[in-house]
Amino acid sequence: MTYRSWAWRGLLVCACLCAIGSPTAAHSQTDSLKVARGTLLGWDEQLRLIIFDRGGAYFGRSSSVGILQRFNRLQDAEYTLDQVSYAFTLVEEYEWYQRGQGVRYKGASINKVQLAQHVQFAASIPLSSTWSVPINIDLQQDLEAKRSVFRAGFRKSFMSGRISAFLTGWVKTQKPESDIEVGAILAPGASQLTLAVAALDLFSDPIYQGIGVPPSIADTAFNYTSNPFTLRAALNIPIGRQWRVEAYALAMTPASVTVERQTAPEEGFSQDERYAYTGGLVEWEPTRATAIAGFATWVQARLGREALSLGLPEDDFDLTERTSQLGAYGIHNFKKFSAEVWLAHIWRVEDRVRPDTSVAPNVNYEDRTWAGRSNLVYQATGGFRGAIGVDFTAREIIGEDRMPSNTDLNATNVRLRMDLGWSFGKTAFIFFGFNAELDGDVTSSPAFDGGHARAAFYF
Repeated sequence: MTYRSWAWRGLLVCACLCAIGSPTAAHSQTDSLKVARGTLLGWDEQLRLIIFDRGGAYFGRSSSVGILQRFNRLQDAEYTLDQVSYAFTLVEEYEWYQRGQGVRYKGASINKVQLAQHVQFAASIPLSSTWSVPINIDLQQDLEAKRSVFRAGFRKSFMSGRISAFLTGWVKTQKPESDIEVGAILAPGASQLTLAVAALDLFSDPIYQGIGVPPSIADTAFNYTSNPFTLRAALNIPIGRQWRVEAYALAMTPASVTVERQTAPEEGFSQDERYAYTGGLVEWEPTRATAIAGFATWVQARLGREALSLGLPEDDFDLTERTSQLGAYGIHNFKKFSAEVWLAHIWRVEDRVRPDTSVAPNVNYEDRTWAGRSNLVYQATGGFRGAIGVDFTAREIIGEDRMPSNTDLNATNVRLRMDLGWSFGKTAFIFFGFNAELDGDVTSSPAFDGGHARAAFYF
């Protein structure tokens, strides 16, 4: 059975699950903790973390695999499906960014010994009626990142909050990689526009080239010949009473950096870097209990590397990483239940071109994936919660090139997900879940297919 037929089968199952429940939509939200809305804010913030914290990538800042690092030999064919299964729901994601203050956690088993984990903390400390200190902490451990980022700064509001200015420092364990971002937020009425500019790796040259770092502390030194800056914009605007648009974009100026051993100058490489992404969402809310939306995203990272005179010949290549997706979702709140379904088509491209293919062959890789998730949640205002859903990924690799992996990534995976949890009013919730195999590649009985957990606490 082809990956396309599995995609349509998964979509049919998702739709059937969303039809379960009360036949009458609740126009009042008195029995639900959620509104029917989704957001791309989490996607936007995750990509900013990837670009701003390039040193937090799984293989490190100077790795030849780039910064998106979507391919790791330790990933199996179900790694993408694990990411789908342990993600926060659409309405949980929207609530997190609306509430603005709290801590949340998600984790999942990705093999017999490892957990993928992500912890986020967000708070805003008021200093006066117009001054505040926003604080964010991100801890991420999976097969794409080993990340620990602390963000803090100042925010000043004007004109009763309709205009705000902010300055944010991104602090990391490797001090030369810390960043500074400044920007403004325009919020007339229900609309919001954010414009910001950032200087990345701001302290790299002052530390490596100014103060100097002994080779015993850092064998490798970074020397920027063209420093990286980013410009980003984010827009959230309602159109009429039933429509809403989100749009996000970021571009990094071309940057050039030389990476060489301090004890052996000219042993290393120089590289040019460029990163950009954009994404948008259009959401229709015919009633307060229902939302239907379409979304599209695109991200590209380009790396041009050239070996220095004493460098390795394999450090001569041009690398392009690109991920695009087009998708849709639907949300509906019943009196005691909420139902969600989303479906996305994802294109991933990895091109590596070398001037000398005798060192290593060129790579021209592309895969196309259908991914989907359905979720039916029993959600009283407090106490027990339960959820059931079907998750699937169906990937087709285009061409003969393959990326490193322990297993063939050209696979279709489907699972039944069951979650049990508890909510504490509007303050907190916690879910523990387990998965059951539906695609037949696990022959044990019962067909246990991993576990996961997610929780959030708001203050």
